[in-house]
Amino acid sequence: MRVGEIDRILEERSDPEYKEFNSRIVPYEGKMYGVRMPALRSIAKDVIKGDWRLFLEEDTGSFEQSMIRALVIATAEMDADERLERMAGFVPEIDNWAVCDTFCGAFRTGPGNASEKLWHMCVELLDTGEEFPMRAGAVMMLDHFLDDRHIDEVIRLMCTVRSPGYYYDMGAAWTLSCCYISYPEKTEDAMFSICASNEILRMTVRKIRDSFRVSAADKERLKERFKGFKARS
Repeated sequence: MRVGEIDRILEERSDPEYKEFNSRIVPYEGKMYGVRMPALRSIAKDVIKGDWRLFLEEDTGSFEQSMIRALVIATAEMDADERLERMAGFVPEIDNWAVCDTFCGAFRTGPGNASEKLWHMCVELLDTGEEFPMRAGAVMMLDHFLDDRHIDEVIRLMCTVRSPGYYYDMGAAWTLSCCYISYPEKTEDAMFSICASNEILRMTVRKIRDSFRVSAADKERLKERFKGFKARS
C-alpha cells in the first residue's frame, strides 16, 4: 500500500468534528484528516500485509500518516535489531505527544538481549536534550521497564534528568506516577528527596491524585506533603 492510496483512504474516513477536537489537544502544524485510532490501526495492519518497507521509504505528509508509520515500525514482523535501527531513525521525526505515546505503547521489544538494547537506547534518548525524543525515552520506560530490575534507575532518571520542556515534563510525571502505583514507597522517597524539577513533582502528584488505583488517604497525604515541600523550597 502506497502513501497516495493511504491518503485517499484517510480522506474517506475523515471526521471533521474529530479533526477539530484532535487539533485542539495535539500540537501539529501539518495536515490532519481527523481519522480515529481504530481506523488508523486497521490501515497500519493492511500496510503490514504488503510491502511495508517500501511504505517506510516514502515521505509522510500528515499527522495520520505519521501515526501509521509509528504503528508499522512498532509492530511489523522484523528482527529486533532492525526494529531498533528503525526506531533510531524514527524517533527524531516525532514532533507531538500522540505519535510518541502510540509508538511507545505499541512497540514490540523482542526476545533475549533485545530488551536491554532498548533500555540503553531509552537512556541515551534522555541525554539528547530534545523534548520529544526525551519523552519517547521516558514513555518507553513506562511501557516496558517498570520492573524490579529497572525500577530504581527509572525513578532516578525521571527525578534527575534536566527537562527541555513541557511535553517531556508530562511524560516524566506520567512515568513517575505509574512508578508510584507499583512501587509507592521508593517512588515517594525519591520524589521528595532527589527530584530536580518542582514542575515534574507537581505534575506527578497531580497524576497520582487523579488515579483510581491510589487510596484517598494517600492522595491527601501526598497533597499535603507537596504543600510542605513547596513552602520549604
